[in-house]
Amino acid sequence: MQNSTHRFFLVLSITIFSAQVSAQSFAGFSEVSIILKADSSAKSVLVSNLFEDRAGDQSPFIGTAAWLDSGKQLQCRSFLSFNYNLLPAMISPSQITSAYLILNPLQLGNAVADNESQSPKFMVRRVVQPWEDSETTWLHQPSFVTDDQVIKQVPSKKKDRTIKIDVTKIVRKMFELGNNGFMICYKDSVEKAAFVSNWFASAKNENVNIRPQLVINYEVAYQRKYDKFPDLPLTAKDREEIIRNYIRPEPVTVTPPTEPVKTPVKD
Repeated sequence: MQNSTHRFFLVLSITIFSAQVSAQSFAGFSEVSIILKADSSAKSVLVSNLFEDRAGDQSPFIGTAAWLDSGKQLQCRSFLSFNYNLLPAMISPSQITSAYLILNPLQLGNAVADNESQSPKFMVRRVVQPWEDSETTWLHQPSFVTDDQVIKQVPSKKKDRTIKIDVTKIVRKMFELGNNGFMICYKDSVEKAAFVSNWFASAKNENVNIRPQLVINYEVAYQRKYDKFPDLPLTAKDREEIIRNYIRPEPVTVTPPTEPVKTPVKD
């Protein structure tokens, strides 16, 4: 019976350590998800050529719009930036497996009726110049690049749903070249239209639950070593140690600290 037990745990050891890189080490990858929420450290601003010298740094919504007024094409566009200081400093661009910008739509005034029969495409571009939301206007916009951009179209029947935009390539470039945030806009030569718009909650919206979020997933390589394998037969403690150190862990979600929820005091 004892020999049978020895053989069982020997097979278990061989199975668990099948991915060894040497006789006494184990290597693997674990994916970590970090959710950046648009809090007081995030920046957002809405600008328009209708009021070229005015900053919309307190706007509860961001997005983009285009319309005609007396033959003149008017536009709105927005800038959004998250604080990357919450992220581990050792993340490299190659570790990032995916990144998604999460936006919650808002319907403003006649935009519902005007957009009902169309699904305008908008763009998310990488900003390459530092900016402050209180100083950013249509006349003083930070520079951006058109090479790093994502085109998004929201079908009219899904206009009320939260949208997820794949910004993986843009975020990788941010980690490589610097984080100056995103620009949300229509293409540079907007087609003549009575009115088109895509509006979303901003980082200044009073409802914190619908503010923008940025989800970054990245892989972490890990390697654990033993100076000496546990002697057979394995004890319960040995088995627990092996499983804890060598079985691939589940992805971990890390979020910025929030204020503790206070439990109402009953009368």
